[in-house]
Amino acid sequence: MPVSDPGVSPVEEAKEFVRRGQRRIAIELLEPWVEDYPEDADAWSVIAGAYFELDDHPHALAAARRAAELRPDSARNWCNLGMILRRLGDLKEAEKAQYRALTLDSGYDRARSELRKIHELHTGQRTPYRKLGP
Repeated sequence: MPVSDPGVSPVEEAKEFVRRGQRRIAIELLEPWVEDYPEDADAWSVIAGAYFELDDHPHALAAARRAAELRPDSARNWCNLGMILRRLGDLKEAEKAQYRALTLDSGYDRARSELRKIHELHTGQRTPYRKLGP
């Protein structure tokens, strides 16, 4: 486990680890934190993002649900939840989450972009993942 700087919050420190691509370290830092502070929506959000980037979608989904539950007024949390749901193939719930994000912040471009992806998947105009190579 990383040694924490006493002047920096664990959540901010974990965000920095995520930015540097050290997602596992961020998770290792925050999992004990959320045991002690289970109501910290920001910590759950960072955990969700780290797991998502590690392609651990079940853990990402659980953390994103918790973040949205703790801070239901956050468009970002709903958008993140919707992204994970889309990746898992639950397009109906993903769409609901993105609309919830837009209800909270009508100008949230990332939620609009996610809705376009969902609608493209619904209509068959786009495949879920691009193939690499020829």
